[in-house]
Amino acid sequence: MKKYLIILSVLILLLVSCQQRSEINISLSIDPPSPTADSTATVRLLSSFDVGITLASISIDGKTVKSGDTLPLEYLWRPSEAKDYIVEGYVENIFGQRKTSQTILTVVDKTAPVIDQIRIIPTFPESDSPIYLSIDAHDSESRVLKAVAKIGSESKQVQTTDNPIIMELPPQNQPGQYPLSIVVSTSDFAKSATSTVLNVYPPDLSAPTVDVSLLKSSFSKEEDVVLNITVEDDTELSSVSVECNSSVIYTKDFSKTNSASFSVKLGKFDPGFHSVVVTAKDVRGKSTVSGAVFAVGLGPVDVSLWISNSSPSPADLITLSAETKETLVKQITFYVDDRIISQGTSFSCYWKAVSGRHVLSVVVETTDGRVGTDFIQIDVQDEKPPKIDSFKIGSTELKTDSYTTITAGYYGVRMNISDDTALKQGGTITVIISSKPFPEIKPVGTMILIQESISDDLKQASYVGATSFAQGTYYLMPTGIKDIYENQTGNLYFPIEVK
Repeated sequence: MKKYLIILSVLILLLVSCQQRSEINISLSIDPPSPTADSTATVRLLSSFDVGITLASISIDGKTVKSGDTLPLEYLWRPSEAKDYIVEGYVENIFGQRKTSQTILTVVDKTAPVIDQIRIIPTFPESDSPIYLSIDAHDSESRVLKAVAKIGSESKQVQTTDNPIIMELPPQNQPGQYPLSIVVSTSDFAKSATSTVLNVYPPDLSAPTVDVSLLKSSFSKEEDVVLNITVEDDTELSSVSVECNSSVIYTKDFSKTNSASFSVKLGKFDPGFHSVVVTAKDVRGKSTVSGAVFAVGLGPVDVSLWISNSSPSPADLITLSAETKETLVKQITFYVDDRIISQGTSFSCYWKAVSGRHVLSVVVETTDGRVGTDFIQIDVQDEKPPKIDSFKIGSTELKTDSYTTITAGYYGVRMNISDDTALKQGGTITVIISSKPFPEIKPVGTMILIQESISDDLKQASYVGATSFAQGTYYLMPTGIKDIYENQTGNLYFPIEVK
C-alpha cells in the first residue's frame, strides 16, 4: 500500500511539473459559424488540459453568460440582433494559470430591410445646387443600414444607424430627368431596392411678383368690393390666396402657368376700415405678400397721410401727419395695423417704429357725418439676426454652452431657425467644422445645409444636410444665417466630442 502511495505522489509531482512548464491552451468554437438573428448557436469553450479547472466562463460583449468549473463549457445562444459580437472564453486552474481566448462573431441578417419612404430635398432641386435624399427605412434585426444611391455612372454610399438616412446626391449640372436607383441593405443577403426619377429644374431666380388694385379706396356699404390681381413668376405659379380682415376668403391653384390676371369679388362690408392681403406662391415654394386697405361708408372727405421717414429702422420716431382742406373736422384717428395710436383733433402724431411690415393709416371725420381715409404700407428693417432654435446631429441636440458627445459615424444633420420679421427663401447654410473654438478657427471640413421648408409667414425655416465624423473634438460654426434685411447670426459654435 505504501508503495502505491509513493507512486501516486510521484505521478502528481510529475503532472504539476509538466503543467507548470507548459502554457494552457483554450479555444472557442461556434456552431453554426455564421448564425442569423433569432437562430440558436452553440458556443463551446475547450482546453488542451481540463484537469484542475477552478473557473471557466463565456462572455458576449463583456457580459458573462455562462460559467462553471468543468470543461468543455457550452452555452446555447440566441442572438436578437444582426451585428458583430465579441465572444470571449476564460479559464483558471489550480496551478494558478489563467487564459483568455477571444473572437469576433458576425451575426448575419438575412431579412431584407423595409424602405418606408424616400424624399428628395428640396422638393424642387435645381441644377448646380446641393441635392439630398432622405430614406426612411427600418429592419427588425439590424440597427446598421447601408444605403447606395446611383444616378447614371455616379453613386454615393453611406452606412449609419441614423434614421431617416440623409445622403447628398451627386450634383447635376443641367436641368432634366435622371433615373435614381436606391438599395438599402444590412448584408450581402438582405437587400431592398427601389427607384424613382430625379427631376432637376432650372434655377428659380426670384419669388412671384404681385400687383393688387382696387377700383377706389372708399366704398358704400351697398357696393361689392372687387380686387384686381396680377401675378407673374420666372418659373411656375402654384397658388394665390386672399385674406380679408385676417380671414382667408379666396384661394386659386395654378397648373403649368407663370402669369395670371383675374378679379376677386370680396363682397359687401360693414362701415369701417378693412384690409386685404394677397399671398402668391410658386411651385418652388417661394412666396410674395402684397396688400391693400379700403374703407366702407367713409367718404367723401379728401385726406392724405404723410410720414416723415418711409424707410425707418427699429426705434426711430416717425411723424404721421394728416393733410386735408376740410374745415369741419370733428375727429382725426391714426392707426398702425388697425391699432389706434392717436385720436382727437391733432393733425399729427408720433410712432416709435418696430420691425416688420406695417400699414399706417388715418381716418378723418367731419361734424356733418362725412369720413375720409388714407394709408401707407412700410417695411421697418430690424437689426436682430435670426435665432437657431434647434441644431441636431442625428437625434442628438447640440448646445453652445457644453460639449455634446456622439459616436463616430455618418449622420443626418438638421437645423431649425426663426426670425422676428422674415427669413430668406431658399439658399443654404454653411457649417464650418473646426478643431479650434472661435475665434481661433482651424477648419477641418464643412457641411452644407439646404432649406427643406419655410413657413408661410417666412418666420421659421428648416435646413437639412449630412456628414461623417471621426473621433476627436470639433467646434461646429454655422455661417450664412440671414434674414431678408441681411442681419446675420454669427460668432456661435457648438462643441462636440466624437468617441
